[in-house]
Amino acid sequence: MRADIRSRGSALLFALVVATACSPGAQSGASPAATDPRTVAPAPTSATPTTAVSTPTATLGASAAPDPTPVPRTIAGRATLTTTGAGVAGVSVRVSPMPINDGRVAGPDVTAVTDDGGAYTLTVLTWAPEALASSSSFQAMVQVTPPSGLLVLAVANALGGGGTGTAGGMMTGRPLILGDLTGPIDITVGPGHIVEGRVTSGVTGAPLAGVGVNALGPNSMLIYGGAGDAFEIEGTATTDATGGYRLTVRSGTFVIFTYGPQGGGQQRFWTDDPALFKATPLTVDRDVSGIDIAVVPVTRIAGQIWSGGAGMGTVPGTRVAVYVGGGTACCRTVGVATTGSGGTFLMYVPQGTYRVLFDPPTSSPHAAEWWRMATGFATATDVRVGPEPVQLEVVMPRRP
Repeated sequence: MRADIRSRGSALLFALVVATACSPGAQSGASPAATDPRTVAPAPTSATPTTAVSTPTATLGASAAPDPTPVPRTIAGRATLTTTGAGVAGVSVRVSPMPINDGRVAGPDVTAVTDDGGAYTLTVLTWAPEALASSSSFQAMVQVTPPSGLLVLAVANALGGGGTGTAGGMMTGRPLILGDLTGPIDITVGPGHIVEGRVTSGVTGAPLAGVGVNALGPNSMLIYGGAGDAFEIEGTATTDATGGYRLTVRSGTFVIFTYGPQGGGQQRFWTDDPALFKATPLTVDRDVSGIDIAVVPVTRIAGQIWSGGAGMGTVPGTRVAVYVGGGTACCRTVGVATTGSGGTFLMYVPQGTYRVLFDPPTSSPHAAEWWRMATGFATATDVRVGPEPVQLEVVMPRRP
């Protein structure tokens, strides 16, 4: 808005200057006096345009919009248990001010923790709505993290967070936009299931502290490497000094995933067979322990499976299997993935030389093939996997 006012002010000043310069009085003013002595005598003609130009300049400068001023907002509310209505202590409530369009934030994030009665109060600096008009209509975001074993089911005045239900567990620990700061921001939590395990180095066996672990929904794009329903991160946790983690999730089926140590290139899905690199879906309807992950240096292999023939659609549900290659006898499996709804797949395997099989579902009209359109392991082309990610694009042949 301030930029718009300045722009309009500049345009007005420019118009006035041009109009003055083009008027008969202006043409007989100061500029001709420097080149034509005959115009020096009528001096009053130069005073009038000078006054006319300078007056709007002063007016525009005085009316320019001042810099916005942060406004203190007191936010309060109560966290209660959905089953009994009792207050819940230890719920962390973090409020983050939204920036204006030039990136400035009104003030720092502010965090409060609910007391024994479930109540909390905090004061945060936000921009007034008119200062945010050109960048956002929302003043702040809130992130709610309950104690282990509990899920956030509803957050009052949060966008999409007003109603309870099983899907409410997806609001736990993630930033939510606050649509209204004038009323209480009450929170409803409910019991969830705990998934716990340890993350260790697959090379040394040492525990890895400070490593993030996620519970992913079964359609997460993090599983398939492209197509999917956003990230579907249902729960997050960080390992402690012993490598242990505790995720809280609702009842359902999840894939447990870790990026490994920061910058280490050691991403891995939890698998029910530690000798294989694959994502094993974990069905949770009670507390689960022993979901351990050993990480090693790996490289990403991803790609997409296309349908041959007219239309060139994709082939979801295709099993992608990676076997040790380089002259080794068939068939020692290293990694397995399945294509998602968009025909994409993703896995992480150690560096090496492999042969890759693409095997569509039995109901598919397509035939299985090996990399480079081979019909068997013996004739397949090796895929050499080094430190750089590998992308494989495959067109599946039709069955005879």
